[in-house]
Amino acid sequence: MPSIQVVASEHCPAPADTDLSVAIEQDETEDLPVTSGFFEKWAGRRADKPKAGTADIVATFLARIEKQKELLSEFEVDPAGFTNWRSAWFRKVAGGFGVSIGHDRVDAGDGLRYVVVDSLREVHEFLEDLGEHVRTDEIFQRALKANHKLRSNRRTGASAS
Repeated sequence: MPSIQVVASEHCPAPADTDLSVAIEQDETEDLPVTSGFFEKWAGRRADKPKAGTADIVATFLARIEKQKELLSEFEVDPAGFTNWRSAWFRKVAGGFGVSIGHDRVDAGDGLRYVVVDSLREVHEFLEDLGEHVRTDEIFQRALKANHKLRSNRRTGASAS
């Protein structure tokens, strides 16, 4: 039976087990001892990986709104120490807080992409209302789907048709 000859090198100074047998034929692998219960433990949880873009666009947008609420809570706790500005849809501006409808060029209808509100309470209220709006407005949902398709096409290099 062939064996692997392992020689010490500068990258691996200690030689490995030099008597390690190599199973060449399929029937020889049946004689090898199982060294862990990995497959037995995890094989029952095997699943197909979800394809990109198959998630419900409304659920995805609602998850983004929830993330904005978390960021807003972080900001409320420590405004001076808040460092997640690149992820946040809100900004401190003259007269209050500016809030965008995401980072994409999508609007919530009638060209509404950005608002300025007076307080953090109104930012929370705006995010709540935006969540309700995405659940109920089919035109907004179609705009989100079109935006998702456009972004996906850009990533994959497909033409935007």
